[in-house]
Amino acid sequence: MNVVATRVDERLIHGQVMASWSKRLQLTRIVVVDDQIAKDDFMRTVLSMSAPAGMQIDILSVKDAATMVKLDTDSANTMLLFKRISAALELARELRGGSYEMAELNLGNLGSVPGRVQVTKNIFLSEEERKQIRELQGLGVNVFLQMLYTDPKVPVDDVL
Repeated sequence: MNVVATRVDERLIHGQVMASWSKRLQLTRIVVVDDQIAKDDFMRTVLSMSAPAGMQIDILSVKDAATMVKLDTDSANTMLLFKRISAALELARELRGGSYEMAELNLGNLGSVPGRVQVTKNIFLSEEERKQIRELQGLGVNVFLQMLYTDPKVPVDDVL
């Protein structure tokens, strides 16, 4: 699998991912990694219908995504897309020591909900999510903020 981007964005497949990221990275495949959505037929259908024609969409649990990343030999430019930091952390743990290890994680949009504190215009984090980010960094993952492809990458340490 040719993973060219890993991103956390609660909105998942939406205009910004399709317009900015897919064109710039020449994506032909998006793998949504989320245990809950993988079991939700309605959400799977909605997300699949949100993608432009020709874009392959896979919606997988963390465990199934780990298996796919390990075994898939497809050369398609692929984005791993997460709704939650916890899923990205779980996948990074699963892939540790294998032929592919998550090198970086882009935090794109995490909205305001109870228990989260605003750190940028588009990023709100809970204390648990901050711990998850630190653990990702401990695994060697470069975590940064970048809303649009054309925006500069901001190291997560600048806002924590």
